Amino acid sequence: MENAQTQSTASVGIIGAGMSGMLMAIKLLREGKTNFKVFEKAKKVGGVWRENRYPGVACDVASFAYCYEFEPKADWSRRFSEGAEIQEYFEGVAKKYELDKYVEFETVVSSAKFTDDNKWLLTTDKGESHHFDILVDATGPLNKKMYPKIEGFDTFAGKVMHTADWDDDFDYTGKRVGILGSGSSGVQATAPIAEKAGHLTKFIRTPQWIMPSPNPYYGEFARFLKRKVPLIGTATRKFYDWVGEMFGRASLYDGWQRRGVTWAVNNNLKGIKDPELREKMRPDFQPMCRRMIVSENYYPALQRDNVHVERQGIERIEEKGIRTKDGQLHELDLLVLATGFLPNQWGVADITGPNGVKLSDIWKDEANRNYRSITVPGLPNFFVLIGTNSPITNLSLIDIADIGVDYVLKSMKRIEAGEFTTMAPKQAAATKFGAELASSFDGTAWVSGCTGWYTEGSELPQTWPWAPKVFKDKLAEPELADYDLK
Repeated sequence: MENAQTQSTASVGIIGAGMSGMLMAIKLLREGKTNFKVFEKAKKVGGVWRENRYPGVACDVASFAYCYEFEPKADWSRRFSEGAEIQEYFEGVAKKYELDKYVEFETVVSSAKFTDDNKWLLTTDKGESHHFDILVDATGPLNKKMYPKIEGFDTFAGKVMHTADWDDDFDYTGKRVGILGSGSSGVQATAPIAEKAGHLTKFIRTPQWIMPSPNPYYGEFARFLKRKVPLIGTATRKFYDWVGEMFGRASLYDGWQRRGVTWAVNNNLKGIKDPELREKMRPDFQPMCRRMIVSENYYPALQRDNVHVERQGIERIEEKGIRTKDGQLHELDLLVLATGFLPNQWGVADITGPNGVKLSDIWKDEANRNYRSITVPGLPNFFVLIGTNSPITNLSLIDIADIGVDYVLKSMKRIEAGEFTTMAPKQAAATKFGAELASSFDGTAWVSGCTGWYTEGSELPQTWPWAPKVFKDKLAEPELADYDLK
């Protein structure tokens, strides 16, 4: 530990021990504060990297940008790290900071209620109750697995695996495999599964644009050099942070960044030699409308002799496989559900503020539901890391979580200094922010005609309609004039 541990005045409850929940806990410890507890539904830390173990799982943000800035890793093995290496990194950081002392594993927060004594009362599935001055939701927007609603799903006699619930013991070598879904997990899993499967059928409803990016291994000398000269790793991180900022701008403005991305993905599509297959894989929306997928091996995998791309819609699932709308039965031994997660579904089922107001009801009103993505009107001392309308484009979400954590800490210090006991954003401030959001999406790629989890079930895209740098500026300090303080 960098600082001697001392007891903090304000107590903090943190829901989730993934990347952002760990970050919240560690930064409290780095400031000498120990009066907090983390609740984690699983057996260990890691969040998305603990859950996703499917073949080919990797980060689409460069390794040196996807780690805590105060805990850099000099010896990443590849430019885009595989999931197991990222999970190993988070487990190592958790061990260094002895987070096990502060985490209640295999514990689900059933409800959270703000009480008359200005405390958050958390109830768990174990029947336990805990009181906190501050509540931090670090469950993230993608944590509830999505399963397809297809007729006959339960009749399939073969093996079914969701990419976020992978059976490591199942051997699909030589078997007939189907992958349902063409998002990031479906793209990443294609090449490694195709290499082992006897035959692979890719069922694609909506093809995606694919950004080509080589993913080389870092050699021993390069890793040695970064260990001995940390400045190299720091410079590498800064470069990829800049790349993330440029990707963010490509979504926002019709400038050179978007034109560059458009040229790159169109040129990459030309790598598919068969004209018929190439047209099958051509998206009908403009690049950056959906989150960009990065892959160097997807298109080559689709052109293997043992891979078939099926664009016909699915009629139903049967005992032996999937029957498409043209009447053909695709017989399968394994069906892989690369269908991702329910969008914008944070992990706490029941959060209730003063006077019985519920978070679920507040979030139904898109124009008035949050303030700068991190706090919610009507819910005092409640913070959401990577909340609604956070920047969630192709940049490091660690950086976004870090900005949010610092905002919580700054707010907490004001509470501990006795300036006020509780803070909740004024409804007028949330409404103003909602109006700014609504008026700022015009001209962005997200409203150019596509559908996806940015826009699923909502009128406005669930992302940040300004440059990522603006998020940092907006959350630099709590603007107390925008809060009801008691």
